[in-house]
Amino acid sequence: MTNRLLALLLCGLACAPFSASGQAGGANLQVEGAWARRAAMMKGDAGAAGSGNGAVYALLVNGGTSPDALVGVSSDAAATAEIHETYRHMNMMMMRPVPKIDVPAGNKVEMKPGGFHIMLINLKRDLKAGETIGVTLQFAKAGKIPVTATVK
Repeated sequence: MTNRLLALLLCGLACAPFSASGQAGGANLQVEGAWARRAAMMKGDAGAAGSGNGAVYALLVNGGTSPDALVGVSSDAAATAEIHETYRHMNMMMMRPVPKIDVPAGNKVEMKPGGFHIMLINLKRDLKAGETIGVTLQFAKAGKIPVTATVK
C-alpha cells in the first residue's frame, strides 16, 4: 500500500462521523454523527475543570421492529450527564431534564440544538474543537451503547 493511499484511508476514517449500535428485543439502535460543544458561560472560568456545562447531539436511528427509548446517559467529560429538552415558555427558551426519549420502531430522532440533547454538567475538562469525548447511551431494550462525540 502506498503512503498516499494509506494517508487517504486514514483521513477518511478520521473525517467520518462517529456511529455506534446496539441490538436487543427487536430493537436495532444506531447512534450516528455524535458531536459536542461547550455551553455558553454565564460566569466562571470557561477552561477550568468543574466549571461550565456542555451538550451532546446525535441522530438516534431505530431500524428494528419494536420501539425503544433512551433512558440514561453518562460521559467521561462531565461529573453528571442528563437527558434534556429545550422548550419555549413565556417567549423564552428553557431547558429541563426528561426521563427518556422515545425512539419508535423504524424511525429516527434527532438530538439537536433547540431540541433534545445530552446535557454535560460540571465539565471535568475544557471541550476543545477537534477533540473527542466518550458518551454512553443507555437504552431500555438495546442496552448500553458507547459513542465517541467530536467537539465542535
